[in-house]
Amino acid sequence: MAAQNENANTNPKKGKFSNLLIIIFIAIVLLALTTGIAYFVATNTVGRSSDNANGSSEKSAKSYVTHDAGEFLTNLSDKGYIKLSLVYLLESKEVQEQVTQKDSEIRDRIFSILRSKTYDSVKDSNGMEDLRKEIKSSLNQILGEGSIAEVYFTSIIVN
Repeated sequence: MAAQNENANTNPKKGKFSNLLIIIFIAIVLLALTTGIAYFVATNTVGRSSDNANGSSEKSAKSYVTHDAGEFLTNLSDKGYIKLSLVYLLESKEVQEQVTQKDSEIRDRIFSILRSKTYDSVKDSNGMEDLRKEIKSSLNQILGEGSIAEVYFTSIIVN
């Protein structure tokens, strides 16, 4: 009987110890597996995003060209005057050549747009955004191929 009690006591301890070893082994395997997956995802994601960031920034830097349009000063239609300087963001060097060739027509169109504005329509930021959109769409109509991607105001005075 004493032998049976010893076997009964040994088996549960041995069973608990082997269960603990299995749990530790499974935890180590899961830890190694998740670490490997995390490393794989991190290296592939970082590699792709840095490639995309470098590639797209190089492409955008190469494809877009800025062009200084100069300064414009004219009377508004009702009272006061407006003075502003513009810079265009162009799609390519070919568009820059078109803008240079059609400079007189473009400047005339901008002056016409500015002279048609009232003081109240350009005195706030909403009016200036509308003016920016109008200038951009009007100039893109003048240009045959290619377009102006954006119009930037580098200085503005409305008085």
